[in-house]
Amino acid sequence: MKRKNFHLDRQFIIVNTSAWLLVFALTVSESLFFYQINGKPAPYRNIIVNDLYILCWIIITPFLFMITRFWYHHRTKWLSFVFKILAVGALAMAVIIGLETTVHFFDRLNTEQERAWTNMYIQLISFRFQINLLLYLGYSAISVAALAYFEIKKSEEKRRELNRSLIEAQLGVLKAQMKPHFLFNSLHAISGLILKKQNELAITVITKLSDLLRDSLNMDEKKWITLNEEIDFINRYLEIYVLRFGKQLTYSFEVKEGTELALVPPALLQPIVENSLVHGIVPNDNQGHININARIKENYLEIEVCNNLQVNKISQEQQKEGIGLSNTRKRLSSLYADDFEFSFELSESKGASTIIVLPLSNNEI
Repeated sequence: MKRKNFHLDRQFIIVNTSAWLLVFALTVSESLFFYQINGKPAPYRNIIVNDLYILCWIIITPFLFMITRFWYHHRTKWLSFVFKILAVGALAMAVIIGLETTVHFFDRLNTEQERAWTNMYIQLISFRFQINLLLYLGYSAISVAALAYFEIKKSEEKRRELNRSLIEAQLGVLKAQMKPHFLFNSLHAISGLILKKQNELAITVITKLSDLLRDSLNMDEKKWITLNEEIDFINRYLEIYVLRFGKQLTYSFEVKEGTELALVPPALLQPIVENSLVHGIVPNDNQGHININARIKENYLEIEVCNNLQVNKISQEQQKEGIGLSNTRKRLSSLYADDFEFSFELSESKGASTIIVLPLSNNEI
């Protein structure tokens, strides 16, 4: 952290020094141009000596900026802050004008111009005060504007960090709600096998379920996984139900080329597939086919989960959005804002279909 602050201070000094050197060069050039257009020989030495006061700002302004920054961050009232800035500015200008008059005094010492010291001093006070006041006000305005900009930027970063933390907390709650729901349905299926005296099959399902839950815990540590990993998880999830229902339950995947490495939230499809099983397949005497289709459409990943049940056989429960689908919608909203689609459709050809459309990404969002 200290190293970073050092770089920032060094950068400020470089920019500050360069800016005042540029002002000095422009002022000298203006004076030379004045003599040129009037056809008079330019007194280079006098011009440079007269404009040397500008270089004093190179030394003074870093201290002025530190004072301004301190007062800005500890301000209570803007009026008090402005009065303090003007007061320290008056002090800085007094120092600069004093140095300049001293330079001119020694420059004119033992010369005929020494007798005009009083008149010159009055001219310096009136003329140089105006120029230095403009320079100081301009510098102060730029300093305050820069401080306000960085303060707003820092506030925006804090707000984004707070929103990010809030979203992470919301996602954690949603995941916590989904896991008991998933586990309850799985244990209910196992209890059904035990009641039917299918103990060996129940043991097999428990083994596969424990492996699935272990992988699910590992997936929870990730914010994003590839679609290929998600499909593999769903494949093993459906294997458990095939063991329970037999070959009367079938499923298939149609994952188009180019979608395998697309990033999706972990356990995105599990609540949708579970909804099809519990409210579509089970009420139909555990018979049916589930198809998962993934394709790319105009930089968006479209995933469709559907079963082949006839529309008139689809239960009303399947058409409702339960806790699993509701949490999935909330997760997508937290992750993608409004840049996603989540819809449920009924058709005679496909049966019940849940469609998810997400921005295509191979990198973390």
